[in-house]
Amino acid sequence: MDDTGTNILAFTHGRKRNASALSENLIETVYAAGSIAVPADDLATKTAAVMLQALGFIVIDAVRTDGTLQHLKRGETREAMQRPWRLSKPAFSGEAGVPDADGAFKKLV
Repeated sequence: MDDTGTNILAFTHGRKRNASALSENLIETVYAAGSIAVPADDLATKTAAVMLQALGFIVIDAVRTDGTLQHLKRGETREAMQRPWRLSKPAFSGEAGVPDADGAFKKLV
């Protein structure tokens, strides 16, 4: 039976692909550096960070006006969207914010 008229083609929305690429690049950058700063107005990075925090891949700290850090738990990020953030690698072993040994996420040329 030849049923070629009913083939279904997958449609990938460009926005979804860009969001996953942003999340992948963000986690690679955070893990390679140990921690990164995110400006207050960078909502795309903050949205990706909230998703990664929910999965346990990163730690989010809000930067207060005096420069100290306030650890943000799940559900607390909405109130801190107007402040800069620091994204850190979680403490899987040892201390949070320590970069991966010898650049584990380096891209090979």
